[in-house]
Amino acid sequence: MRAYMFVNALQGQSINLTRAIRSLPGVQVADAITGDYDIVAAVTAKDLAELRDIMAGVQGISGVLKTTTCMVLAD
Repeated sequence: MRAYMFVNALQGQSINLTRAIRSLPGVQVADAITGDYDIVAAVTAKDLAELRDIMAGVQGISGVLKTTTCMVLAD
């Protein structure tokens, strides 16, 4: 399964957080962006349990304020 995570970061932390998120297992790509969110990450997981683990990894990084995860329904 695939999903996109949108991340809100503490001010001035987007670039460092993007690098940290890229290093997590299951994260395919992460980019600092403009707009309502600071970072978008594309993730791949074998099931919901693994997706929850990836989400917890991102949410556990210091400087992450909030995440919104959108699962891909169909390829």
